[in-house]
Amino acid sequence: MSTLNTIQEEIYKAIKQMGEKTSFTEFHIAKKIRENAKLDGKKKAGIALADLMLVIECLGNEQNYYSIHINSVNECLIKKEDKVVELPLEAKQRRQKSEKSMLIITNGDISNANKYAEKAPKSGKKQQKRNERKKMSIYEDYND
Repeated sequence: MSTLNTIQEEIYKAIKQMGEKTSFTEFHIAKKIRENAKLDGKKKAGIALADLMLVIECLGNEQNYYSIHINSVNECLIKKEDKVVELPLEAKQRRQKSEKSMLIITNGDISNANKYAEKAPKSGKKQQKRNERKKMSIYEDYND
């Protein structure tokens, strides 16, 4: 697992946290990643197929076999299998083309979330907003 980058490590942790589930989508994994990394944005973001395939390969080395299935809307479904099942080349190319227009969680998102978590104020005090409204009177000091 030492060859994985930041986002791939987060994907690995998320799949491990899924536990005994036999099938789940990439959006379940993305939700776990957002929870673990405390990401606020990118609620509808997916995961890059290349990152997901590398993590699935690492899990296969540990005798945990998963396969990726891509449906007609190019969403990834991950299933636990007894043996390695390869993704068809046509589906892989179709998914990679559609990723150009998709919102994807990246390494930068994870590192930025960690960076901002470290800089967060410790006191928890919020700046008070102005709660008093001042009215202006247009009739004062007006002489005809």
